[in-house]
Amino acid sequence: MVSAGRPELAEKFMTVIRFLAANPKAASNLRRKTLTIGSFDYIQAAAAAFAAGRVPRKPEPPSTVPDEMVSYILQEYFGIPAADLEKIKRGHLISMRAENMVGDLLERYLADSLEKEGWVWISGSLVKGADFLKPPPPSKRKWQVLQVKNRDNSENSSSSAIREGTSIQKWFRTFSKQPGSNWGEFPDAVLKADFSEDGFKEFVRKYLLALKKG
Repeated sequence: MVSAGRPELAEKFMTVIRFLAANPKAASNLRRKTLTIGSFDYIQAAAAAFAAGRVPRKPEPPSTVPDEMVSYILQEYFGIPAADLEKIKRGHLISMRAENMVGDLLERYLADSLEKEGWVWISGSLVKGADFLKPPPPSKRKWQVLQVKNRDNSENSSSSAIREGTSIQKWFRTFSKQPGSNWGEFPDAVLKADFSEDGFKEFVRKYLLALKKG
Protein backbone atom coordinates (compact mmCIF):
# COMPACT_ATOMS: atom_id res chain seq x y z
CA MET A 1 0.00 0.00 0.00
CA VAL A 2 1.00 3.66 -0.39
CA SER A 3 1.35 4.10 3.35
CA ALA A 4 4.05 1.41 3.50
CA GLY A 5 6.40 2.68 0.80
CA ARG A 6 5.42 6.36 0.69
CA PRO A 7 3.73 7.28 3.99
CA GLU A 8 3.57 10.95 3.00
CA LEU A 9 1.14 9.98 0.22
CA ALA A 10 -1.29 8.05 2.42
CA GLU A 11 -3.65 10.93 3.17
CA LYS A 12 -3.70 12.08 -0.45
CA PHE A 13 -4.42 8.56 -1.69
CA MET A 14 -7.22 8.11 0.80
CA THR A 15 -8.75 11.38 -0.43
CA VAL A 16 -8.92 9.86 -3.92
CA ILE A 17 -10.45 6.66 -2.51
CA ARG A 18 -13.06 8.73 -0.67
CA PHE A 19 -13.97 10.40 -3.93
CA LEU A 20 -14.23 7.05 -5.73
CA ALA A 21 -16.35 5.62 -2.92
CA ALA A 22 -18.80 8.46 -3.50
CA ASN A 23 -18.46 8.27 -7.29
CA PRO A 24 -17.72 4.63 -8.18
CA LYS A 25 -18.49 5.12 -11.88
CA ALA A 26 -15.55 7.52 -12.09
CA ALA A 27 -13.02 4.80 -11.19
CA SER A 28 -10.64 3.71 -13.91
CA ASN A 29 -9.90 0.05 -14.63
CA LEU A 30 -6.14 0.43 -14.13
CA ARG A 31 -5.65 -1.60 -17.32
CA ARG A 32 -6.43 -4.75 -15.32
CA LYS A 33 -9.99 -5.69 -16.13
CA THR A 34 -9.94 -8.70 -13.81
CA LEU A 35 -10.01 -6.46 -10.72
CA THR A 36 -13.34 -5.51 -9.21
CA ILE A 37 -13.46 -1.78 -8.55
CA GLY A 38 -13.59 -1.22 -4.81
CA SER A 39 -12.12 -4.59 -3.89
CA PHE A 40 -9.03 -4.96 -1.72
CA ASP A 41 -6.98 -6.02 -4.73
CA TYR A 42 -8.19 -2.99 -6.68
CA ILE A 43 -7.23 -0.62 -3.86
CA GLN A 44 -3.80 -2.26 -3.60
CA ALA A 45 -3.25 -1.85 -7.33
CA ALA A 46 -4.54 1.72 -7.19
CA ALA A 47 -2.16 2.55 -4.34
CA ALA A 48 0.78 1.19 -6.33
CA ALA A 49 -0.27 3.17 -9.42
CA PHE A 50 -0.77 6.33 -7.36
CA ALA A 51 2.76 6.14 -5.94
CA ALA A 52 4.39 5.05 -9.21
CA GLY A 53 2.80 7.98 -11.04
CA ARG A 54 4.83 10.37 -8.89
CA VAL A 55 8.22 8.82 -9.55
CA PRO A 56 10.34 11.21 -11.69
CA ARG A 57 10.39 10.09 -15.32
CA LYS A 58 13.37 10.47 -17.62
CA PRO A 59 12.83 11.20 -21.32
CA GLU A 60 13.07 7.95 -23.24
CA PRO A 61 15.33 7.84 -26.30
CA PRO A 62 13.65 7.13 -29.65
CA SER A 63 13.02 3.43 -30.17
CA THR A 64 10.88 3.31 -33.31
CA VAL A 65 12.20 2.85 -36.84
CA PRO A 66 11.22 5.81 -39.08
CA ASP A 67 9.13 5.15 -42.18
CA GLU A 68 11.46 5.59 -45.17
CA MET A 69 8.60 7.04 -47.19
CA VAL A 70 8.76 10.12 -44.95
CA SER A 71 12.31 10.76 -46.14
CA TYR A 72 11.24 10.27 -49.73
CA ILE A 73 8.47 12.88 -49.38
CA LEU A 74 10.79 15.32 -47.61
CA GLN A 75 13.31 15.01 -50.40
CA GLU A 76 11.01 14.92 -53.42
CA TYR A 77 8.38 17.47 -52.38
CA PHE A 78 10.04 19.72 -49.83
CA GLY A 79 13.47 19.67 -51.45
CA ILE A 80 15.36 18.55 -48.35
CA PRO A 81 18.93 17.51 -49.30
CA ALA A 82 19.59 13.78 -48.86
CA ALA A 83 22.49 14.58 -46.51
CA ASP A 84 20.07 16.23 -44.03
CA LEU A 85 17.37 13.56 -43.96
CA GLU A 86 18.73 11.38 -41.15
CA LYS A 87 19.29 14.38 -38.89
CA ILE A 88 15.77 15.66 -39.55
CA LYS A 89 14.19 12.26 -38.92
CA ARG A 90 16.04 11.81 -35.64
CA GLY A 91 15.18 15.34 -34.59
CA HIS A 92 11.52 14.62 -35.27
CA LEU A 93 11.58 11.47 -33.14
CA ILE A 94 13.27 13.29 -30.26
CA SER A 95 10.77 16.15 -30.55
CA MET A 96 7.90 13.67 -30.29
CA ARG A 97 9.42 12.17 -27.13
CA ALA A 98 9.82 15.64 -25.63
CA GLU A 99 6.25 16.58 -26.57
CA ASN A 100 4.95 13.44 -24.87
CA MET A 101 6.63 14.58 -21.63
CA VAL A 102 4.98 17.99 -21.47
CA GLY A 103 1.61 16.81 -20.16
CA ASP A 104 3.22 14.92 -17.28
CA LEU A 105 5.47 17.89 -16.47
CA LEU A 106 2.47 20.21 -16.49
CA GLU A 107 0.66 18.08 -13.92
CA ARG A 108 3.77 17.98 -11.72
CA TYR A 109 4.15 21.75 -11.92
CA LEU A 110 0.53 22.36 -10.97
CA ALA A 111 0.66 19.78 -8.18
CA ASP A 112 3.61 21.58 -6.61
CA SER A 113 1.29 24.47 -5.65
CA LEU A 114 -2.16 22.89 -5.71
CA GLU A 115 -1.39 20.19 -3.17
CA LYS A 116 -0.33 22.84 -0.66
CA GLU A 117 -3.87 24.23 -0.82
CA GLY A 118 -5.94 21.07 -0.40
CA TRP A 119 -6.00 19.75 -3.96
CA VAL A 120 -4.76 16.22 -4.73
CA TRP A 121 -2.95 15.24 -7.91
CA ILE A 122 -4.61 12.03 -9.13
CA SER A 123 -1.36 10.39 -10.12
CA GLY A 124 -1.69 6.95 -11.65
CA SER A 125 -4.81 7.84 -13.69
CA LEU A 126 -7.23 6.53 -11.05
CA VAL A 127 -10.17 8.73 -12.05
CA LYS A 128 -11.60 8.80 -15.55
CA GLY A 129 -11.01 12.10 -17.35
CA ALA A 130 -9.61 13.90 -14.29
CA ASP A 131 -6.18 14.92 -13.04
CA PHE A 132 -6.84 16.83 -9.80
CA LEU A 133 -9.56 16.90 -7.17
CA LYS A 134 -10.33 18.87 -4.04
CA PRO A 135 -12.62 17.68 -1.23
CA PRO A 136 -15.63 19.82 -0.37
CA PRO A 137 -15.65 21.88 2.84
CA PRO A 138 -17.61 20.36 5.76
CA SER A 139 -20.77 22.29 4.94
CA LYS A 140 -20.89 21.20 1.29
CA ARG A 141 -20.94 17.94 -0.69
CA LYS A 142 -19.61 18.95 -4.11
CA TRP A 143 -16.06 17.96 -4.96
CA GLN A 144 -13.95 20.11 -7.26
CA VAL A 145 -12.60 17.97 -10.09
CA LEU A 146 -10.23 19.24 -12.75
CA GLN A 147 -8.88 17.93 -16.04
CA VAL A 148 -5.79 19.67 -17.44
CA LYS A 149 -4.51 19.51 -21.00
CA ASN A 150 -1.40 20.93 -22.57
CA ARG A 151 -3.21 22.33 -25.63
CA ASP A 152 -6.76 23.25 -26.55
CA ASN A 153 -6.83 20.50 -29.20
CA SER A 154 -5.19 17.70 -27.20
CA GLU A 155 -8.38 16.13 -25.85
CA ASN A 156 -9.61 13.12 -27.78
CA SER A 157 -13.28 12.24 -28.25
CA SER A 158 -13.29 9.46 -25.63
CA SER A 159 -11.86 11.78 -22.99
CA SER A 160 -14.43 14.43 -23.85
CA ALA A 161 -17.24 11.88 -23.65
CA ILE A 162 -16.18 10.83 -20.15
CA ARG A 163 -16.52 14.43 -18.96
CA GLU A 164 -20.04 14.89 -20.36
CA GLY A 165 -22.70 14.99 -17.69
CA THR A 166 -20.14 15.47 -14.91
CA SER A 167 -18.91 18.47 -12.94
CA ILE A 168 -15.34 18.00 -14.17
CA GLN A 169 -13.78 21.32 -15.11
CA LYS A 170 -11.40 21.53 -18.04
CA TRP A 171 -8.38 23.80 -18.45
CA PHE A 172 -5.65 23.89 -21.10
CA ARG A 173 -2.25 25.56 -21.11
CA THR A 174 -1.69 26.67 -24.72
CA PHE A 175 -3.59 27.38 -27.90
CA SER A 176 -3.11 25.37 -31.08
CA LYS A 177 -3.89 28.16 -33.55
CA GLN A 178 -2.59 31.27 -31.85
CA PRO A 179 0.41 32.27 -29.74
CA GLY A 180 0.23 32.80 -26.01
CA SER A 181 -0.85 30.77 -23.02
CA ASN A 182 -4.01 30.28 -20.97
CA TRP A 183 -2.66 30.61 -17.43
CA GLY A 184 -4.93 33.56 -16.72
CA GLU A 185 -7.98 31.30 -17.08
CA PHE A 186 -6.88 28.67 -14.57
CA PRO A 187 -10.08 27.76 -12.68
CA ASP A 188 -8.77 28.30 -9.14
CA ALA A 189 -9.11 32.07 -8.76
CA VAL A 190 -6.77 32.22 -5.76
CA LEU A 191 -3.99 29.96 -7.01
CA LYS A 192 -3.88 31.03 -10.65
CA ALA A 193 -1.61 33.92 -9.66
CA ASP A 194 1.03 31.32 -8.74
CA PHE A 195 1.19 29.94 -12.28
CA SER A 196 2.86 31.33 -15.39
CA GLU A 197 4.74 30.22 -18.47
CA ASP A 198 8.01 31.48 -16.98
CA GLY A 199 7.28 29.60 -13.78
CA PHE A 200 6.56 26.43 -15.73
CA LYS A 201 9.82 26.76 -17.67
CA GLU A 202 11.79 27.22 -14.45
CA PHE A 203 10.11 24.18 -12.90
CA VAL A 204 10.94 22.07 -15.97
CA ARG A 205 14.53 23.33 -15.97
CA LYS A 206 15.04 22.26 -12.36
CA TYR A 207 13.23 18.96 -12.90
CA LEU A 208 15.38 18.01 -15.91
CA LEU A 209 18.56 19.13 -14.13
CA ALA A 210 17.68 16.86 -11.19
CA LEU A 211 17.14 13.96 -13.61
CA LYS A 212 20.56 14.53 -15.14
CA LYS A 213 22.22 14.60 -11.74
CA GLY A 214 20.36 11.46 -10.68
